[in-house]
Amino acid sequence: AHSADQAWRKDMPGSPVKDIRSAISLNDRVFFINNLFDEDAQAFVNALSSINAMSTLDEVVAFVTEQYPHWDLNSDIVYRFMMAVRRKVSE
Repeated sequence: AHSADQAWRKDMPGSPVKDIRSAISLNDRVFFINNLFDEDAQAFVNALSSINAMSTLDEVVAFVTEQYPHWDLNSDIVYRFMMAVRRKVSE
């Protein structure tokens, strides 16, 4: 799919959060660490710290595509992760 077609770019995120960690449930946290971060909890924490310092979705997408080129941006798990991101950053 064309990058602009990704559902997480268009779907309405939940209420805004100041810290992305509060947008991620414990279950999703484990799911993300195991599936997106190769079971490396510290890599997950580091990624969230980086994302917390960003203010736009474009910044996060650039970061994710550079740091995690193996992620399938059309997958359900990346959808869940990016919807959490969108609660933290603006368009």
